[in-house]
Amino acid sequence: MRPVLSNRPASVLDAGAPGLDLSRRFALSEAEAAQYLGMSRAWLKKARTARFRAAIDAPPFVQAGARRVVYRRRDLEDWVQAHVSKQC
Repeated sequence: MRPVLSNRPASVLDAGAPGLDLSRRFALSEAEAAQYLGMSRAWLKKARTARFRAAIDAPPFVQAGARRVVYRRRDLEDWVQAHVSKQC
C-alpha cells in the first residue's frame, strides 16, 4: 500500500526504516527520537506527562498538532550532553 503523502521525499516516507540516517533530520517523530536516544517510545510518552516532568528532567518536545509530537534533533543532542556522566 502506498503512503498517502506520496509527494514527500523518500526519507520522510521511510522514517523509521532500518539504517535511516537520523542525523540529517531537523525534527524526529516519537519513534525516530526513541531510536536516536536508544530508549523506548513508551518512556518518551511517559516523559511528556506533567507528573514525570516534575520528578525528572526529560527531553524537550514540540506539540506539532492535536496528536503529533516531534522532537528537535538539536534539543535531543543537548539533552544527551547535559546527562553525560562525568564519573570515571
